Amino acid sequence: MEKQPRRSSVDTRAAILRAARNRFVADGYERATIRVIAADAGIDPAMVMRYFGTKEGLFAAAVEPRLGIPDLTEWPREEAGRRLAEFFVERWDSDDSIVALLRAAASNEPTAIGRMRDVFVRQVAPAIARFCADPAQAPARAALV
Repeated sequence: MEKQPRRSSVDTRAAILRAARNRFVADGYERATIRVIAADAGIDPAMVMRYFGTKEGLFAAAVEPRLGIPDLTEWPREEAGRRLAEFFVERWDSDDSIVALLRAAASNEPTAIGRMRDVFVRQVAPAIARFCADPAQAPARAALV
């Protein structure tokens, strides 16, 4: 049997994330398993845990780079909320993978819905904090988006 060439850590991480996104979309959060995701990526399940720690960590990493929050400081303060909402509507309309991940997260799986909301708030809150009179309110405001 011929030995497979070793992947770089960047390539391994990318393969895991690609497999995770596909599996979360296909099976939903609850039914997607680390074992199956690892098999899809062609690696040992322990490697998934090494890179992401937990299934929750893997889910967050698989979703996070997909949002691409814009820099709100480029817009006038009074337009930031409207423009952020427009950004998400346009983004969701143009990127089927985001819609599929959101659907996978929200499909009758309360724990996944909460995790998706947490990921969303973590990404949106820093952008909103730049405009809040009280930056401590940013997470609550981000949850409203």
